Amino acid sequence: MENENNEQLTELTEQKNKAPERSEKEKNLRFTLLVLSLVLVAGAIFSGFQSFYIFKLNNGEEGIFSYTAPKTNTDPTSAIESMINSDDPASDELPEPWFALEDAASVTDPNKTRMSVVDIVKEVSPATVPISVISVDDGKETKIGSGTGFIITSDGYIVTNQHVVVLADKAVSTYYVVVVLPGDDTPVRAEIVGSDEQTDIAVLKVDTDKELPCVTLGDSDTLQSGELAITIGNSMGNFDDSVTVGVISAPKRQITRNGYLVDVIQTDAAINPGNSGGPLINSFAEVVGITNSKIVNSTTENLSFAIPVNSVKTIIESLINYGKVINRPYLGISVKYVADESYYGAKGGVYIAEVVEGGPAAKAGIEEGDRIISMGGVEIVATGDIIKVRDAYEVGDAIEIVVERDGRQITLTLVIGDSADF
Repeated sequence: MENENNEQLTELTEQKNKAPERSEKEKNLRFTLLVLSLVLVAGAIFSGFQSFYIFKLNNGEEGIFSYTAPKTNTDPTSAIESMINSDDPASDELPEPWFALEDAASVTDPNKTRMSVVDIVKEVSPATVPISVISVDDGKETKIGSGTGFIITSDGYIVTNQHVVVLADKAVSTYYVVVVLPGDDTPVRAEIVGSDEQTDIAVLKVDTDKELPCVTLGDSDTLQSGELAITIGNSMGNFDDSVTVGVISAPKRQITRNGYLVDVIQTDAAINPGNSGGPLINSFAEVVGITNSKIVNSTTENLSFAIPVNSVKTIIESLINYGKVINRPYLGISVKYVADESYYGAKGGVYIAEVVEGGPAAKAGIEEGDRIISMGGVEIVATGDIIKVRDAYEVGDAIEIVVERDGRQITLTLVIGDSADF
């Protein structure tokens, strides 16, 4: 009996000794399972974000500019950026231009009548085409961006936004552009004839034996607030021929985009991702603007912008005739606004931040750090003043510039250059 009690006591003692060991193993197992669970959850979240990003790319999220409304009480700090560089400078003797919009897509009917929205869409929709940018990676093709364009000639010239096709324009071997022509579901490749970052305009060309429908361009200078405004576009990259209707909210606005001061038409007709580059149409079925951007924040709705067609007619013609924009005034400087007393007691004003080597400003003797006092007799108090003065002159004009350097004023003469040469 005593032996049995001793054996039971021994067994209990052994179980007590093993209990901590089992408890430690259980803790390690639970910790391992917790780590594995966290890894799986993190992987699921990452895959979800990746899928969502690819979805956005494939559905036109990259095919639109979205501008956040500027905050109040901030100093203007925009800069004039260097114009488009070219490895093939313009020749001294340019060929005679052979293309003119007046002969291709201008208004021809002086007795035009207003049309219903249904009839306008029937008129313009066939000449509005979805555009896609395709990426080629190790033989695999993927749609990475979408936009819209409109046909301006029956032989296949198409206008769109530069930002819609910028990837294919910068890296031709890796990306290419396709469009879907009216009456054909098969995408065809399009050549980028030319593009312009400053105005955000690009011209494409497709080779086809068909005679394509094309739009009629109207006169954006005659627009009035309250007029009918219609957009047609490839919304989200999947819903081509999407129509939105609104009014012209303001025919002339100015916004700063990428350092450039640009004129825009404000409309409340919704511009969705994938609509960029499409037509803004008036009540006569005429294209008066190129849909371009919208302001996005928590307090705005349908605050959209389009490029006035009149402001880019010469750009379109130049891109078709020469593959780039010629005869556009160029200074060859970047500038920055400095608030008074913001830099160790510096005077407030517009300062030269960069001078392009060999450019008009460099040849005139302008140096980095100069404070611009006046140009062409106009006092310079903001960066936008320089753009306005520059655009009031033509290539080859001489302009007097007064700068402050080391506490003294210097008067220099600058000959306006051509952006195509730089």
